[in-house]
Parts: sequence; structure tokens; C-alpha cells
Amino acid sequence: MHRFSGPRGLHEFRRAVRQSLVSQAVEARDPAGFRARLSTADVGPTRLVSVSAGALHARRQTGRRSSGGVFLLLSTKADGRIRHRFGVEPVVPGRLVVVPGGEPFEVDYSAAAKLLFVVLPPVLVEARYAALDAAIRSAPLDPVGRALGRQLPHLMTAAGATEDPARRRDLASVFAVVLDLLLDGTLGDTRGGPHLALRLAAERLVEDHLTEPDLSVAWLASQLAVSVRQLHRAFADNGHGPAGYIRLRRLQACARDLVGSPMSASELAYRYQFASASHFGAAFRAHFGSSPGRWRAKAAADGHGFDSVAARL
Repeated sequence: MHRFSGPRGLHEFRRAVRQSLVSQAVEARDPAGFRARLSTADVGPTRLVSVSAGALHARRQTGRRSSGGVFLLLSTKADGRIRHRFGVEPVVPGRLVVVPGGEPFEVDYSAAAKLLFVVLPPVLVEARYAALDAAIRSAPLDPVGRALGRQLPHLMTAAGATEDPARRRDLASVFAVVLDLLLDGTLGDTRGGPHLALRLAAERLVEDHLTEPDLSVAWLASQLAVSVRQLHRAFADNGHGPAGYIRLRRLQACARDLVGSPMSASELAYRYQFASASHFGAAFRAHFGSSPGRWRAKAAADGHGFDSVAARL
């Protein structure tokens, strides 16, 4: 276990987080009084990172999304929020937060927090947990999930206490079972098959090209070197279909931008490739039950801005 204190400790803590978890900018609310502890243990191909720290803000920015590993975040004590491209998720006990690849994020902890990170390397994600490599998301743990989550620190302690190869292999096997049960009980099937991998690849393309006029089902199929029929099969169980998914993500982006930017409804209609302002307004009302103007006014009246809107997306 490593301990950190004061401004110098904050600098060392940033480096430790970057090396053991993911590159991000970390700022403490009280650098002079900063205190933190961090420990790591490798269990098979997975790394566990335990962190206790005072109130802080962390930010990860990327110019381009990279496919890569995933980290899972569980808190034993925290009152925080993680803001990302598509919304805001709570970071509190009893919830699991999934942060994939190079997705940008900002996270705030208003007070001292105790956190456990499960770092899944790219090769493991690709081979076993393809469904995790999508958007950042958060989900509540059921009672079984909470019980399983409480076992992870014990497995981490056991892994750090033995150098015996046979025992470490046994611990890795136990951990893999616990992780599968935890994920499947919280998120559903996280392994899937070829259709799932194709759908996730298509969804990533959609997110990265929402404002581009070429974005369409035919364009997606061309970019992914599959037929339109194959693409429809991949989206068969998500309730929208590929065209519906594109429309949904554009509407959700507009809903956020109505609050997070000064752009008018007409400007957003043009930005997100709606045929006209009236077409955008009708689609927005059909999906959200409110006109764009009322949506913006309601968010302003609530006084919570972006966070209030994100909770309704």
C-alpha cells in the first residue's frame, strides 16, 4: 500500500493513478490537506486497484476514441458523479460504473471516498466482455451483486499475500467466476457473440459521426464491410434498429445541447442533420413529450442545468 499526503503527495498520487489505472488529471479540493492511499494486486489478467482519498476532481480527455481496456468502479464509501459524453451517472455505494476504452469523463467526489477499480485489459475485453466496450454507464447492484462486490477486496488481499503460482491460479479462477456473476447479474449477458460485436462497432461509429451528413444505415454497413441486412440483424434485439438508433442518439444529443450550449433549436436541427427546424421540433416532441423550447426552459427552472437533463435521457 502506498500513502500520499500534501501537495507533493498529490503529485505522486497522480502518477500512481496514471500507472495503475488510467491517465487522467486529478485535482484535490484541499492540496495542503490532501491524504490518500492506493494499493494494487493482479489477479490473473485483471488488476484490482483500491483507492481512499479526500474530496477531488478527476478528468480524462481524449481527442479520439481508442479501443482498449475497461475499468469497473465500485465504491464502499463515496458521494460522487461521473459526467461523460452521453450523460451523468452517480458514483455511490451499491452501484457499478463501467468506463470503457478511451472514453472521456469528469468525476467529482464531494468528500472523502473509498473506491475499488477492476481493470480489464483489452485482450480480455475483446475475448470475453465485448458488451462492456460501449458507452460509460452505471447500474445498481442487486443483493447478490452487493454480496459479490464485498468479496473483491478479500480476493485482492489474498492475491497480494501469496507468491505461490498454484494458489494464484486458483484465486484467478475464483475471481473470474465472481466477476462473471457480478456483471451478468447487474448488466445482463456481457459476453454475447458476433452480432453483439457488430452492433457495438456500429454504435461507436454513430457516436463519433452524429453531426455528419453521411451518417446512415448504408454508410455504417459500408464502413463495417457488412451488408445492410447483417446490420439490421445485429440491432434486432435493441428495440430501435440501426436507423432508429441514429435518430435516438441525435435527439439525445440535441436535448443535452439545448441546455449545455447557447445554440438555438434551428441551429441544432442543422447541426444534427434534421431536414428542417419543424421536422426536428416534431421529432423532439414525439420522443420527449416537450418542445425544444419548453425542454430548455424546464432545465433552467430546475436550476440543475445539464445534470437535470441528463437524468431524463
